[in-house]
Amino acid sequence: MARTFKCKHCGKRVRRNPRLKSGQRYCNDVSCQAARKKNWERDKRQQDTGYRLRHRKTKAQWRKHYPAYVYQKRYRESHPNYVQINREKQQKRNEKRKHSHSVAKIVKTDALSSQGLITSGIYELLPYKKHESEKIVKTDALMVQLSVLQYNKAHLVRPLR
Repeated sequence: MARTFKCKHCGKRVRRNPRLKSGQRYCNDVSCQAARKKNWERDKRQQDTGYRLRHRKTKAQWRKHYPAYVYQKRYRESHPNYVQINREKQQKRNEKRKHSHSVAKIVKTDALSSQGLITSGIYELLPYKKHESEKIVKTDALMVQLSVLQYNKAHLVRPLR
């Protein structure tokens, strides 16, 4: 048996652990062991229905007890350096926006304005593609472009009040 092997994650050639009987594929580096565990869990969820259901249920319970805003608040409280660095980065992004003559708003870019509201009708929803450097807040929000396809007053349903 070979005394060294190539790590599947980092690609380094390392000495094999003599205590392991089967083929060793990952070195003992922390990131490589994390990758090994991540791959094992992914494969286990794909192959084992019971494991997948238990994993899903456990995650749902955790999210119920620790909503995102609570998690983020605690994280910021326990990581003051992160908060400071994030503020500095945001100030740099704001400065960059000022110099680029961009009129785009930072927060709630998907909110409706009172001017030029869209009339009732049938619409086609298309994904709105935005350059990565323009995204600041709510990058997971769905942005859509609305194009009027058809407008017929006879087929409109009046909203309930």
